[in-house]
Parts: sequence; C-alpha cells; structure tokens
Amino acid sequence: MTVAVDSESGLDVAGLTVHLGGRDILRSIDLTARRGEFLVLAGPSGSGKSTLLRAIAGLVPCAGGTIRAGGVAIGDLPPGSREIAMVFQDHALMPHLTVAGNLMFGLRARGVARREARRRADDVASRLGLEPLLDRRASGLSGGERQRVALGRAMLRDARLVLMDEPLSSLDAPLRARLRREILELHRRQHWTTVYVTHDQAEALSMADRLGVLIDGVLQQVDTPLAMYRQPASTRVAAFLGQPAMQLFQAKVSAGAVSLLGGERPVATESAQGHLIAGVRAEDVRVTGSSWAPLREDDWRIEGRIGQVEHLGDVQWLHCDVAGEALIARVEPDAAYRADQSVVLGIAPDAVRWFDGRTGLHL
Repeated sequence: MTVAVDSESGLDVAGLTVHLGGRDILRSIDLTARRGEFLVLAGPSGSGKSTLLRAIAGLVPCAGGTIRAGGVAIGDLPPGSREIAMVFQDHALMPHLTVAGNLMFGLRARGVARREARRRADDVASRLGLEPLLDRRASGLSGGERQRVALGRAMLRDARLVLMDEPLSSLDAPLRARLRREILELHRRQHWTTVYVTHDQAEALSMADRLGVLIDGVLQQVDTPLAMYRQPASTRVAAFLGQPAMQLFQAKVSAGAVSLLGGERPVATESAQGHLIAGVRAEDVRVTGSSWAPLREDDWRIEGRIGQVEHLGDVQWLHCDVAGEALIARVEPDAAYRADQSVVLGIAPDAVRWFDGRTGLHL
C-alpha cells in the first residue's frame, strides 16, 4: 500500500515512547521537521538517537505516540510502505553485487524494468562521481565510495523522508569533512526532508538547519545551532554542546551580589536568588595580554594561574586554576603563555548564562 505525499509537510512526531528490554528508551518525544529541512539529532552514546530513527522507520515497536511524514500518518504502516530511505553507518550494501547492482536492487524489487532501473542508476552515479565504479563489486570499495553508493540508493528511493544514522562515523576526518559537504549539497539538490543522527559536534553544528539534543531518551531542546550554543535550555545541553563544553560553576546570589569563582561579583538581577549555576563559554573568558580576548573595563576580574597550555594550531586553550576550580580561556595561537604563569582573567557579566541550581533549567 502506498499513500500520496503532502508536499508541504515534513515530519511530525508527537508523544513517541519506546520501551525495550524493560527500559524506557524514548520518553514522549515531540519533534517536527519542515519540508526540505536538514534536522540533526545529537547526543551522547546510548541517548536513544538511533532508536528514534528506527522507530520512525518502523523498525522498532512504539509503546505510544504518532508519526506523520508528508502529512500522512505512517505509524501503523509496515516499514516498506512508509516511503522512507535510510542511510546507515555500515552502508548496508550487498558485497557480492556491483555498484550498479546495488543501486538497481531497490528499483528492481519494486518492479521497475531492468533497462529503466539501469538508466536511473547511471544518472545517479554520474551525479555522485560513481561512473568509473559501476562494474566494481561493493566489497572492493573504499569507505567513502561505499557511503556514496548508499547515498545513491537513497536518491533512487523517491522517499518522502530520509533518515541518516551516523553515516560518516567510521570514516577518517578529511573524508568525513568532504562527505559532509556532499551530503548537504545532495540534500538541497534532492529537496529531501532529512533527519541526521550524529555524536560528532562538528557535524551537528555545521550541518543542521535545526539541531535537537537527546539525552537519556528525552529531547532536551530543538533550535538553530547558534541559538542552542549561546542559549542552552539546561545544564545538560550546556555540558554536552561545544568543544570545550560550557563551563558550569556553583554560585549563590543574594543582596545584588553573586558568590562565584572565589569572589563576590555585583549582579543586577532580582529574579535569580539563592543557589544558581553559572555557565561560561571559553571564548567569553578574557585574558590579560591577549589580542583576541583583551580585558574590558566592566569585566569581573579574577586572578588565576595557568595549569596547562593546549595548542591546537589555530587556537590555544589556557587551562587555568581559579580558587580551586578549572576555567578554560581561548586565546590566539601565537600568544606567549606558559604553564604556571599567573594571569588576570575577566568575564563580562552579560556573557554568563544562569541556570536554576535545583532543576538545571535556564533562567
């Protein structure tokens, strides 16, 4: 059974719950993707990302909730009738078939004549640079070549929704970067609605139109990458997103002052009182002598000592000890800092993100 596609809709998931092995894997997931959107789901290992994709595809049973794709309810349809294409981490190619055979297999299984299937496979191969490989067996391909074949197979699926489950995680870094660009170009050219799962933060932040963070089976936040990076909804999102992640410190606010990082800092807030958590990004920490991050007049001044200088070529991270707590600052790569050096650090009050000390939610 096939159903008509609503060209104005993407994906709508409401209250999706999955129980496996006596455990709650996904808890009441609400998620939408607009037509043509590249939606990325990120989170630590075991958070339920792949299970969510498989539930949408009909490969794992759902205990509750609804799934609509292209404006059509698909939650009760068998996997083969959902008109969804999946690209897996392990490519899922048939090693004994040639590239052409792998590309044609789904078309032939759906009753497409061999000549037409070959014509369509050749067309996709030309767009993906696979023409020289059409007669080569899949078992003899490199990792990047196998992944391009898997993407070509998705192109031939005529799917209303494309699900990608960590498709690049087994590849080396330069190839991952190149294929990221190829996948985005392919997504835009095909006008897919894509849900892409990854644990790689560079992929999540650079590829997403919108980004969702899933932790312990709960969808914590969905927003644009920049908005989520600057305004995480909770300490759990803050501690996950970013390399390094947002730094979190215990704080107490009373009588217009905050006790933070070994000192009392003036703070103009009446809504936040009592036990709070302060979140600070490394790029918002200013350092005496830095041209990238010079101290400003209204910064909170903090004295610290550099414990380690981490040089990554285009940036340096200064790991500083401040009143017994670790504070990381980002500085330019050619700045002359050394371990055991005393420094004055500064934090702009408006760069601090405040979270409720009990719930961890952003204030």
